[in-house]
Amino acid sequence: MLTADLIPVTVLTGFLGSGKTTLLNELVRQPAMRDALVVINEFGDIGLDHRLVAEGDEHSVVEMSSGCLCCTIRGDLSRSVQQAWEALASDGGRPISRMIIETTGLADPAPILQTLMTDHWLAHRFRLDGVVCLVDAANGVSTLNAHRESQRQAAIADCLLITKADLVDEARLARLTERLTEINPAAEQLDVQHGAVDAARLTAKRLPVSDNADRQVEGWLGAGAYLQVSPISSLTPSVSDAPAPLLASDGDAPLSRHGEQIRSFCFRVETPIAPGVLEDWLDLLMSLLGEKMLRIKAIVNVAGQAQPLALHGVQHIFHPPVALPSEACPDGVSRFVFITSGVAPEAVTRLFDDFDA
Repeated sequence: MLTADLIPVTVLTGFLGSGKTTLLNELVRQPAMRDALVVINEFGDIGLDHRLVAEGDEHSVVEMSSGCLCCTIRGDLSRSVQQAWEALASDGGRPISRMIIETTGLADPAPILQTLMTDHWLAHRFRLDGVVCLVDAANGVSTLNAHRESQRQAAIADCLLITKADLVDEARLARLTERLTEINPAAEQLDVQHGAVDAARLTAKRLPVSDNADRQVEGWLGAGAYLQVSPISSLTPSVSDAPAPLLASDGDAPLSRHGEQIRSFCFRVETPIAPGVLEDWLDLLMSLLGEKMLRIKAIVNVAGQAQPLALHGVQHIFHPPVALPSEACPDGVSRFVFITSGVAPEAVTRLFDDFDA
């Protein structure tokens, strides 16, 4: 099946009390969500959120209440979706047009993205469309400062929805938006009141596909946003003889000054990259720093290949490369966007230098 034919998946995340259930209540009432399958993850043995979601077809909501989806019952995602798929098919229901996975507020969503990439049954039917993170304006800054999970949720999101903004003054809201931009400068930020948002605003973040990649690639990669944040955002391969530390120290992290030092930067390579260099460099990055590479997106100009490649990785797992039309990389420059946990940007360029020498 072609990538464009796979069913899109939106992962909905956000810390406790950020408004995920309120948002879902609004989304499932919209015509665009009529044929969506909603998978609700619960933390604990008794499910509650499924009682709050607007009523619909009995198979349109899958509740899992035996533990946390992203850590203790990752396998249940595939099994539960398969059961819903089979139930819909046996009832002669309409085909699923979209899937929304709501994570628990305590979840790091990265394992869910990895499961979508690696589970054979899921990977042959579904593709990641985007990660949407809700952030409570009233408690957002303090939550980001205090909770590692909240930082990671915001860091790997494609879209950040700021809720409860009507409860705070402009100065407090500005501090939150600035903090979110430091953590994840490429993510779109939207102010959402009482869950009211057009579903179309949340469903256009997918990986580029070959039929219209030239229109999608910059929006998906978002490399231009990093040039406005910090000098490290426009890195080119380093030429210094001084060894670069693999991990950043607390004193040199300009983008996130609390918790686990979330860092975001863009790495550019001006000339075509040899396939062996690309493979060896990424393999080494993953083996040395995989757990700290929260998310990687790239458009790569590969030497000897007419079509550039779209790469997407979450920690040590990479989605199969997607070939794009040549116009998706008209200037021939490869662009890599990294969102990491405490990795020194210079370490990335140093490792590339070692292979590209």
